[in-house]
Amino acid sequence: QLEMSHASIMQNTLVSLPTGLGKTLIAAVVMYNYYRWFPTGKVIFCAPTRPLVSQQIHACYKIMGIPEQHTAEISGKSKPD
Repeated sequence: QLEMSHASIMQNTLVSLPTGLGKTLIAAVVMYNYYRWFPTGKVIFCAPTRPLVSQQIHACYKIMGIPEQHTAEISGKSKPD
């Protein structure tokens, strides 16, 4: 996970691992680093299902400490402001 996180921070990387081997953690580490480096920027995480997006948001604030109010879930069910 550490090697994959480092590689993913330094260059575009595709992480392909079986379920339960840390893809969520790796993505959270990468997003956290970009969050720290570019505090006014945006990080977009795309997933094929809403539960996967929710899982990643939860990992970002539970594991990495990104404040929950700095995250948003957007889907086809989101209403425009």
